[in-house]
Amino acid sequence: MKTEIKLERSKLSWSGSLKTVIAYFVMVLFFFLLKPGYLGASNIRTILIQTALLGIIGSGMTLAMFTGGVDMSVGAVAGVSTLAALYEVAYGDMPLAVGLLIGIGLAAAIGLINGFCVSQLGVAPFVATLGTMFLAQGMQYMFSDGGQAVSYGIPKGFTFLGAGSLGPIPMPIIIYLVVFIILFVVTELTPAGRYFRGTGLNQFTSELSGIRIRMYTLLSYVICSLTAAILGLVLCASQSYASPDHGNSFMMDSLLAVLLGKTLMNNKVSIYATAFGALFLRSFENGLSMIGLPVTLLSVCKGILLVVVLLLTWFVDKKKGKK
Repeated sequence: MKTEIKLERSKLSWSGSLKTVIAYFVMVLFFFLLKPGYLGASNIRTILIQTALLGIIGSGMTLAMFTGGVDMSVGAVAGVSTLAALYEVAYGDMPLAVGLLIGIGLAAAIGLINGFCVSQLGVAPFVATLGTMFLAQGMQYMFSDGGQAVSYGIPKGFTFLGAGSLGPIPMPIIIYLVVFIILFVVTELTPAGRYFRGTGLNQFTSELSGIRIRMYTLLSYVICSLTAAILGLVLCASQSYASPDHGNSFMMDSLLAVLLGKTLMNNKVSIYATAFGALFLRSFENGLSMIGLPVTLLSVCKGILLVVVLLLTWFVDKKKGKK
């Protein structure tokens, strides 16, 4: 009986995914016909790197949304964790490894604050993470002398993480694949994945079933902050400088990637759906940029896309509720 249910779910999933893949390739074909260079090797590499960067932080956001929450602080955490690491290396004369641990530790601490406020104090996720977003932004200015870009204290070897490659594969893609595989295994192939989802679906029932919902909620925000820190470090390594606004755009983009992936992949939040959402979004942005759309209008298009995705998600959820 279990096998039959599993096969049925798989069949439905593939049916919806096929339509999504077709829609993606139609979009790609549209941009290719307008700009043949869209499918050039260099541009495909750019799209994949940008997808990887968004996928790293989007994977963490996925866990927060598993538990029914959202993390508004991820962009600021990406910036402050990197700035803190460089500050300790440049001014504290600490080895790079120690500086990186301090930056990652700061991100984990912010994640703990978020998780504690949500799981223990009952603060709404939006409010709790908005508060830590302002906290992290304030710390960014403290570590960057009033908001200046920082390029000191960056060893040449460190830039390999963002600008180097292993064979033909750029390091950001490799780092994302490691993050993806770890979180995919945890959320899809272990009981922890069911516990994360159960925490967000029905906390009362989950608690009666013995699931430690507070612990899994706390963990989701810690992991979310850690992926933000990883993104910040990779961005810094790729551009050879750190800036307080490095991760700002990634907050909304990571949320959009999760929601877009959910809408396109059978209305289910998952690590692989977020990966596809990130690929779809970055391919869409790149295509609009290549046909010459101004940056201001690009932001408008992303905003419209977010509204459409939210409306589609609401419509599908409402339709399922009637059934």
